[in-house]
Amino acid sequence: MRYYLLCLLAISFTAKPIVIRHDVDDSEYKEFAKSDNSTVTFYGIYKGEEVVAGTGAIIADSWVVTAAHVAKYLVRSGKVQFKESFYQIEDVVRHPLWQDQQFPNDIALVKLTASVENVTIARLYGSSNEKGKTVTLVGRGDHGNGIDGVVGSDKNLRAAKNVVTGVREQWLQFAFDSGENALALEGISGPGDSGGPAFVTLHDSIFVIGVSSWQNTEATDWQEGKYGVIENYSRISYFKKWIEQTIAESSFNKEPNTQTFTNKVE
Repeated sequence: MRYYLLCLLAISFTAKPIVIRHDVDDSEYKEFAKSDNSTVTFYGIYKGEEVVAGTGAIIADSWVVTAAHVAKYLVRSGKVQFKESFYQIEDVVRHPLWQDQQFPNDIALVKLTASVENVTIARLYGSSNEKGKTVTLVGRGDHGNGIDGVVGSDKNLRAAKNVVTGVREQWLQFAFDSGENALALEGISGPGDSGGPAFVTLHDSIFVIGVSSWQNTEATDWQEGKYGVIENYSRISYFKKWIEQTIAESSFNKEPNTQTFTNKVE
């Protein structure tokens, strides 16, 4: 129970751009992000101002996968950005077993009012061999580096690399390494990147294998975004059937989801 409570303190339920190596120029991460063609940014209102509320990956025509704790703050007609274009939310579907301020089942789907143009739809990864795979993380949330931690927000899109080191039933895990153990563009998600994708490229296709959920900062004395933290992403292969079934069933629903949303990011 003590470990559970400590981990709970490490979760950012406001939105979680990418936190990078301190010894690599930030411009390299921004340049890497230009190759992304599958990620969207959600916006919300915080203290009367527009902020990045989370991130998601486009997985089907007008459908985005994200985290349930991000979807909690999304509202119909809410603003969604893909590259330089903007779209609106039609509906939000959180996993039926997700509970607020809880770890499990942190997955959700967002339906947009229109199809995203000129997008590369990310396929859902269905195999259980994620361990050891190199992933690409993309986001526009708060940025920082492994020494200073999270330092602020500039709403620039960044992309980084990491390696899956742990696989649990619902989770994929990877660490923020430094020095010789780090990849050239090593990085992790930051506040505002929650719900963001972990992509892999296989046979010239883009697959989403995980969704940014929470970060264990016990190793850094509860300091987010520093070297040594452990990322936990909701595992797409575990939720693949629910995702596909939800999208399929939506075709037969004449009425939109009736749950109530707020556009305030806490």
